[in-house]
Amino acid sequence: MLRCGTIASMHQRLAPAILPLLLVTAGLSPAFAQQPKPTAPPATVPGFTVTVTYSQKAMSTLVAGKETVIVVGYLSGYPIQGTPKKYVDNMGQIDMGEVKQEIAPGVAAKFDQVKLNQPMIKWLDPQGPQLLINVYSGRKSSPNNLLDCGIYEGSLKAIQGQSIPISCKLIGE
Repeated sequence: MLRCGTIASMHQRLAPAILPLLLVTAGLSPAFAQQPKPTAPPATVPGFTVTVTYSQKAMSTLVAGKETVIVVGYLSGYPIQGTPKKYVDNMGQIDMGEVKQEIAPGVAAKFDQVKLNQPMIKWLDPQGPQLLINVYSGRKSSPNNLLDCGIYEGSLKAIQGQSIPISCKLIGE
């Protein structure tokens, strides 16, 4: 009759010898058992800068009204085939997150790092994350947006580490 202590002792002595045999039988090398598990894709990627320029009238109005400017970037991506429908919005895209800064007129918006919706990365097509940048007034001096600004729409990867110029004028100017 074997005791528990004897079984534990046998297990400790035999396990190192049996594991390589089991791996070889399964067609795997012993080094396979010690390989680190693959890591998930990074959730944070290098960012970008948005340089906003203003017409003379827009700059005067913003400064006189002590107005701020909001720079917001909407991150999305196109799904691969087989992506569960619950992850795809009504525009056929996957939400990957958002970046937002409130700046003073004449100051650049710097997004040093961009945090992506990590669980969704695996569902993106090879184009990767896409970015839509909008700029509007901070609504300090008026309940309405005062600015008519250009946008950026395209690949996040294409503008990483770059400065994106966006020009603004007053609505109706």
